[in-house]
Amino acid sequence: MLSPRRESGERDLISAIRDIVEIVAIIAAGCWAFYVFAYENRIKPSFAEPEVNVTASMRLLSVHNGLIGIGIHTQFHNVGTVPAHFLAYAVSVYGQRVTPQVPSAHKTNPGLKIDDAMFSRIDKPTAVYTWGYITKQGNPASTQESGLDPGSSLENDQIFYVPQGRFDLLTMAIDAPYTKYDDTMPASLVYQPDGGLKVNIAISDRMDQFNIRPVTSLDIR
Repeated sequence: MLSPRRESGERDLISAIRDIVEIVAIIAAGCWAFYVFAYENRIKPSFAEPEVNVTASMRLLSVHNGLIGIGIHTQFHNVGTVPAHFLAYAVSVYGQRVTPQVPSAHKTNPGLKIDDAMFSRIDKPTAVYTWGYITKQGNPASTQESGLDPGSSLENDQIFYVPQGRFDLLTMAIDAPYTKYDDTMPASLVYQPDGGLKVNIAISDRMDQFNIRPVTSLDIR
């Protein structure tokens, strides 16, 4: 039979061990909660790069007084986990003529990429419409804000006109650099030799450059 003193000591030891286990469990639960809610939901996503999906479309609206009305629609959708801050946005639409040609013989070795229209030829593009702006992050003097939070979208609609019968095909190009950082990064709009509009920035590892030519096209014959 245990003495009262020894029995009391064993109870104290068991109680102390139980308290230590409970404290360790509480600390472990706190660490897990921090990992899940702070690291997984906040810290880890902040290291990700922004992901922006871009869609664009053109449609024929009207034909009147020798002019064809064209409507364009663009949408930027942030599908990532961090904000996307645009420095600028530029749209260029080019007009081209499509003319018939006599098919020529195929090359024996076509190379790595093939885009061969046998019975038609597309002439050199001519810029028919340009539209763009610099955001406040690209130039503090601007009043344009173009920050996209995760899950949000930015949409734009414009209308322009081209002479009827002058062009057969319209193609649209979009130039829109963006970053997850919110400090100022100088940007400017410049015209290219082909008449299109481009965003001029100092490219760095802090920038995502979205540039698609063409992003969509429309036959207006």
